[in-house]
Amino acid sequence: MNRTSSTSIQRQLQRFFILTLVITVLIMGAVWSIYNRTLLEQEAERVLIVESDIIGSAARPALMFNDQRMASELLRAMKFDPDISVVKLFTSDGDVLYTYTADDVSPELGKAIDFRSNPGSAFNDGSLHLYRTVTHKEDTVGMIYLESRLNYLQESQNASALTVIMVMAGSLLLGVLLASTLQRRIAKPISSLASVMHKMASKSDYSLRAEEYAYNRETSDLLSGFNRMADEIQNSFAKIEEKNLQLQESERRFRSIIEQVPMPVLISRKSDGKMLFYNQAVAQLLAIDPSASKVFHTLNYYRHPEDRSKVIGKLRDEGTLVGYEMEAVKSDGTPFWISLSVSQIGFEGEEVLCSTFMDITDQKEIEKRLEVEVSERTQELKSARDELQSTLDNMMDVYYRIATDGSVEWVSSAITPLLGYSVDESIGKPMQLFWPDSPPFSEAVAALSANDGVMMNHEIQLQHRQGKTVWSSISAHLVLDGNMEAKAIEGVVRDISLLVEAEERKQEMEKKMAHVQRLESLGVLAGGIAHDFNNILAGIMGNAELAELNQHSNLPVDRELKSIINGSVRAADLCRQMLAYSGQGALIRESVNLSSLVKETVHLIDVSVSKKVAITFDLQADIPPIFADKTQMQQIIMNLITNASESMDEKSSGEIRVSTGSVHAGRRELDSPFMEEKRPEGEYVFLEVIDNGCGMDEQVLGRMFDPFFSTKFTGRGLGMSAVLGIVRSHGGTIHVESSPGSGTRFRALLPVYLEAPAVEVVDGDTDHEELADNNLTILVVDDEAMVRSIFERMFNKLGFKVLLAADGEEGLRCYREHKHQIDAVFLDMTMPKMDGRETLSKMREMGIKVPVVVCSGYRGESVSSQFDDAPPDAFLQKPFSLQSLQQVLGICLNGD
Repeated sequence: MNRTSSTSIQRQLQRFFILTLVITVLIMGAVWSIYNRTLLEQEAERVLIVESDIIGSAARPALMFNDQRMASELLRAMKFDPDISVVKLFTSDGDVLYTYTADDVSPELGKAIDFRSNPGSAFNDGSLHLYRTVTHKEDTVGMIYLESRLNYLQESQNASALTVIMVMAGSLLLGVLLASTLQRRIAKPISSLASVMHKMASKSDYSLRAEEYAYNRETSDLLSGFNRMADEIQNSFAKIEEKNLQLQESERRFRSIIEQVPMPVLISRKSDGKMLFYNQAVAQLLAIDPSASKVFHTLNYYRHPEDRSKVIGKLRDEGTLVGYEMEAVKSDGTPFWISLSVSQIGFEGEEVLCSTFMDITDQKEIEKRLEVEVSERTQELKSARDELQSTLDNMMDVYYRIATDGSVEWVSSAITPLLGYSVDESIGKPMQLFWPDSPPFSEAVAALSANDGVMMNHEIQLQHRQGKTVWSSISAHLVLDGNMEAKAIEGVVRDISLLVEAEERKQEMEKKMAHVQRLESLGVLAGGIAHDFNNILAGIMGNAELAELNQHSNLPVDRELKSIINGSVRAADLCRQMLAYSGQGALIRESVNLSSLVKETVHLIDVSVSKKVAITFDLQADIPPIFADKTQMQQIIMNLITNASESMDEKSSGEIRVSTGSVHAGRRELDSPFMEEKRPEGEYVFLEVIDNGCGMDEQVLGRMFDPFFSTKFTGRGLGMSAVLGIVRSHGGTIHVESSPGSGTRFRALLPVYLEAPAVEVVDGDTDHEELADNNLTILVVDDEAMVRSIFERMFNKLGFKVLLAADGEEGLRCYREHKHQIDAVFLDMTMPKMDGRETLSKMREMGIKVPVVVCSGYRGESVSSQFDDAPPDAFLQKPFSLQSLQQVLGICLNGD
């Protein structure tokens, strides 16, 4: 809307306020007139009702008796309100009894009406008409009619109208005054503000300010707020002007810097390549004449125009372009290489490309020369590598390189004759394919690092492609990166199969030599045993002949029989020593404290040790127990101490040191040159005897455990060989260290007691078992007639019946025929046709229920180990006495 044709806010406010005030006053006057008339009519009706009630009460007797005279006198005597113009009395029948009219009203004779149907009041023709019934004791006796001219009501109404008009006029005048005041306090400041704003907008004069009126807080705040806003706008425009000046100066400096910078900077339009800005470096590099008015385009400086499409495509895909190498041309057509970097920016309101580039022609020439040199050097290295590869391929050893993942990274062609794999088949394969026991790469690195990163000549077993084992010697070293971290393992593998075979042949030869020596020792053993047995047999045979002669002469034979028994005991003891030498002696095992046993045993050999020899002890008090034959352990202790004592020079004093203890033994401690058995690693107890005697050379040391071998005048026993056999039978091992003049050190290792096996039944000194029933039948199966005879006579001596069988088949047949009579079976282990193990198995199949006792000259453990499925109930060691026979039988039959 045009400001000149619009009405001011001041006049709009005046018109609106006056119009609103007039309408409000008129509405209020009309409402007041209506309300006031209603009040006056109600008051007139109330007054007329009171008048009618008074007249009715006075006229009730006249109405009751229809006395017109009384009614006339009464009405005439009463003084009515001036506004009452007519009073009529009606009888109960509706007839007019009497009519009263005012003096200034013409008389009106009304007709009789039915007043019952017209009670109440009504305004008509400016008069108030009222009908009221007159009752007596709830009976209607008549009706009274009053008519009021309402002169008083009209006068009151006129007076009220005059009052309302005066009030409305006063209100209108007051409104005009108020409108003028409001116009001055509200419209004038706003009009002033509008005028200032119009001038400020039309003249851009931001120094203009509105006059601040203090009529009210709102207009004052509005004007002061506008002035503050004008101050801020003026300050902002001042700052903007200052910034514009600074930007112009910055742009001038930037252009100056860009113009002087040696790096070419070019801004071009993205759509058509038009050059919008370029510095002096661009002009110099592209040979552009800045004074020329020609419009330049970047497309003219691409040697290959399709390169621009590539640049735009890379910008679209990647957003920026850095270091893009391409060929360009100068204005004179000279080609050269540049390294181009481009980014998209806004420039002068449009999207442009900002490019920087540098001349890399010299660099490209250098790169070409370097490529030629690298190619030549690569060819030289390839030739050298081929020569090295040829050298490695012609070597018998395998050279390899292992990556960090444990796979073969490189290997020489010698792997083919060694393991049957080609080089291509080997590369990338895990080392476990060739060396199943190879450790993981990390463990191999740790092991090499602990050994200064090098391992030399470690013997391993490789796996050939065909499955056979190839003995090899491997050497390795770590390959480290710049951070001293292992990045590979390199080394060489050498085939030592021939060396291993030679070593095996050597060991086989040594075994044969040892076998020859054992045969020699066996000859010595046989000679020694024959010597001892001949002496024993001489005593037995001599005493037997003397007993026979004395019996014919009726002389006593007790002495001779006792000598025969003693000789038999000596022969049995010699057999036990032989079994101990072989490690198969009979054992009575129990939990043994080796330290305590040493203390007990030393007192038994004090008399056999020279007084010049001092024995010291270093015994572990809390030593773990061993499960061993106590007697045989004492035999080891006595033999070792006695042997140490005999090695001393009789003319000088000596010292023997006896030690016990426990140790966790590994493979090195358990492997002994005197024993072929491999003992398991674990907890062991040791017995160590050290002397400072004469010592032994290697020859003596190699034969010291041979039977009957001694450096004394003559070998008469199985002492040291029995020690070896006892240690072997107890699952232990033994070491000996000695040299001439330096003494000897014996060290026996015995396993710690973990769990005791079943105790064997052997000959002992226990009392005879009392058998519950002597009326028993015993089946004896043995291929030796003399042994069967001994069994028969001994069982007969005990009061038993005996059935004899010469071999296993005969024993089965005898058992089948007499199985309901047989109460126990004594079965020899070694027999022709059918041995004891097979015979017992057959008897089990036949459902044998009686006890079976196996008899043998071997120790019980070796015999019992042959019965996996059907073990015997007891074992009887040969030779045996009547006492041991009775003991075994009592255990089987009585269940003791």
